[in-house]
Amino acid sequence: MIRFVVLSILLLGSFRSFGQASLQKTFVQKMELPASPDIGTQVLRMSESFLGTPYVAGTLEGNPTERLVCKFDGLDCTTLVESVIALAVAKTENSTFEEYKNELTKLRYRDGTIDGYPSRLHYILDWMYENQKRGRLEDITAKVGGVPFTKEINFMTTHANLYPSLAASEVYEKLKEQEAVINSREHSYIPKNAIQKAEPMLHDGDIVAFTSSVEGLDVNHMGIISKVGSRAYLIHASLTGKKVIMTNVPLAEYVASVPKHTGMIVARLNDI
Repeated sequence: MIRFVVLSILLLGSFRSFGQASLQKTFVQKMELPASPDIGTQVLRMSESFLGTPYVAGTLEGNPTERLVCKFDGLDCTTLVESVIALAVAKTENSTFEEYKNELTKLRYRDGTIDGYPSRLHYILDWMYENQKRGRLEDITAKVGGVPFTKEINFMTTHANLYPSLAASEVYEKLKEQEAVINSREHSYIPKNAIQKAEPMLHDGDIVAFTSSVEGLDVNHMGIISKVGSRAYLIHASLTGKKVIMTNVPLAEYVASVPKHTGMIVARLNDI
């Protein structure tokens, strides 16, 4: 029995080492993509390099303790966006795997510190606010035709049964406090019937997130903009497509085809 346990531990360590080596090999390949002085163009190139990558839901969930998850072989919509931004920052500023992980941590966690489940930026409205506060991006929604977005955000605490980590009362209360802070801020969105008018003002590499008709939820989905002339297309990790794809119709038509999307919010990356 002891021999079996020791063998299992050794095999687990081997698998982890292999996984880390594979991850770093892929990272090196991403760093070999052509460089651009424009961070938006770099984000677009990184996102294009993931086309065809399998969609995997809930890539950040299921860990007994909160830790930084780095994956290149399976992504959901949020981890695709976070991964390509972190890769673009590493490519532009410091092409090391440590810099990639450092930027990923700053993108994903409040004040760039992993301190349990509540430290993760679960709501995209909060994610955009915190990353704008540190200068990584700018919420440009109001500048490209946005109007006030007034909605009570409380989906996680009103659906705590969907989030095992909220079973602990202190975690639940912390998330409730965070929702209250989100609801105290002013937000903008572009209604779906105004998106085509906004498309010419979007740039390659802009980050878009789609506001939700679901009660208490801020956004359903997010992705990266690729411009073709004056029209914008979306690169995203698609649940229905089961992989990372670019939409075959422009952004306005895509949003119009999804009933639960009510509009969008837009962020543009900064060089810092």
